[in-house]
Amino acid sequence: MNINELETRTGITKQNIRFYEKKGLLHPSRNETNNYREYTEEDFRTLQTVKILRKLDFSIEDIRNILSEEIPLDESLKHHLKILQKKQQELDACIVICRELLGCDIKSLDVDDTLQKMETMERNGGKFMSIIMDYKRYATAESKKRFSFKPDTMVLNTEEFTEALLQYARESNLNLVITKPGMSPVFEIDGLEYTAMRTFDRFGATIDCSLTHPEEVETKDIPKARRMLYRFLRSPFFIAVIILVYLAISRQSLWPALLVGAVTLPYLFWAFPRVK
Repeated sequence: MNINELETRTGITKQNIRFYEKKGLLHPSRNETNNYREYTEEDFRTLQTVKILRKLDFSIEDIRNILSEEIPLDESLKHHLKILQKKQQELDACIVICRELLGCDIKSLDVDDTLQKMETMERNGGKFMSIIMDYKRYATAESKKRFSFKPDTMVLNTEEFTEALLQYARESNLNLVITKPGMSPVFEIDGLEYTAMRTFDRFGATIDCSLTHPEEVETKDIPKARRMLYRFLRSPFFIAVIILVYLAISRQSLWPALLVGAVTLPYLFWAFPRVK
């Protein structure tokens, strides 16, 4: 086949085909009559192989070594996988920094703080720092979904309810705006809408506030399996695990360890199959 036919079949441009020839990846024969290049099915397969390896981010030199069988494909893949994993860690760290800098302009950029964070990530490993930063974002988002506080009064009317919310906002340095007063008031914090409810216990009144649309703060860019792990770390189950492990170590007894399994395994069997 000629180069136009090869371009059509492989989806690789003529310019790239000639480039691969110059780099020694492809060795077409020449027509003795017109000196045009002629490509075989073997050349087609070679180009398809090159296409795969280029998509996997192999260098031209590495591809040449693979095609010439100087280095076995399996050995090259193992080495290349380590390189890709290191790049992934670096990219994870870059993504974390970029997220933190969103909304920042060049004049307000804290260069010293940013460089310190980047250097810390380089020392500790980008992937690990990515997990830590993702947990911070997840915990912040979860804390926005629901919160409660104890007011100074029993909140017996609309005016007391309004004053309790505004006082909490002042003490917590929140930008709270009440949009619908009442005994089930609606308010906003930084553009997020909440509904408040009053409950009573033996210690007095409690105001419970919940986000009207919790999906607005969902960290959907964090992998589901990682979000499930973070949920477990924030749950009472995790606290129980820590206590029981401590008892198992301090008392050198088996029964706390058995309780660890009894507490955690049902939760894990319930939670993790739901991770898609």
